[in-house]
Amino acid sequence: MVNEIEMLRQMRDEVPEQPDVSEVRLRMTVYLEQAPARRPRPAYRLRFGLALATAGVLAAATAAVLVPDRGGEPETRPTSPSAATVLERAALMATRSTPVEIRPDQWFYLKESQHMGADLPTFESWDRMDGTRSALRPEGRELKVGPAEKGPTTVRRTQQEVAALPTDPDALLRYVRGDVPERAPLSICGPSCPPEIAQDAKAFGTIGWYLKFGPVIPQDTAAAMFRALAKIPHVSVEENATDMDGRLGVGVVFDAGESGKLYYVLNPGDYRYMGVKTVRDGQSMGMSVLGSGVVDRAGDTP
Repeated sequence: MVNEIEMLRQMRDEVPEQPDVSEVRLRMTVYLEQAPARRPRPAYRLRFGLALATAGVLAAATAAVLVPDRGGEPETRPTSPSAATVLERAALMATRSTPVEIRPDQWFYLKESQHMGADLPTFESWDRMDGTRSALRPEGRELKVGPAEKGPTTVRRTQQEVAALPTDPDALLRYVRGDVPERAPLSICGPSCPPEIAQDAKAFGTIGWYLKFGPVIPQDTAAAMFRALAKIPHVSVEENATDMDGRLGVGVVFDAGESGKLYYVLNPGDYRYMGVKTVRDGQSMGMSVLGSGVVDRAGDTP
């Protein structure tokens, strides 16, 4: 394996310098990881220089860390995926999802558990997409339907804001760092946030707020959100993270130093938003999304 990689490197030295292939390498990594699920595609002939460049990308993408074992012989140990790799995978999954037409007379459904120091009842809520009605059903109690609450965080307002978001990751990041109201399910450091990370914390919190409403987010916008998260400093990925209900997922983590860490936990299969939690001084609090979707009537579930 090592000799083959060295041969590829020597051959690459004979080819004129290629453009930056970091993004190609990332997409190729995701492609290789998902290869068993893909359908075969016809092969195309590549120009010699491009073929060598692609071979170099493949070698880099599939390389493993070599470490000595107890007998002195090297063994392979897989590297942990980076935030960029995992969030690019999530973005690609979002672009392949089926678009859904949402009517104004439909309702956004959310089932959520709250763990905010003292465990509060799990509840289900329904909000009509035209912003006229809402309904609530705490666990074990009856459904109550009434006029919609007015405020900046209603589902109708959220949908309008999502429709205005840029679908380019860099433009989206500039937008949520700029002079727009912060939307955050939980704040990691609030007004006391150190100035050097305040804008990054705001961007991370705002994007996470919108991800909570995943069923009403267009495909391209959702993909841009995942890619923008990967560009925020202090963001990493923790595999085998758990939400506040103990469900296993992928943790997208913003590390605010002494202020603690803010997690968004994603489903490891389809990268659906599962919940949010903060961890500070060994204490955790947060909320879990146990179900969400768009339904025809209050009281219906997806």
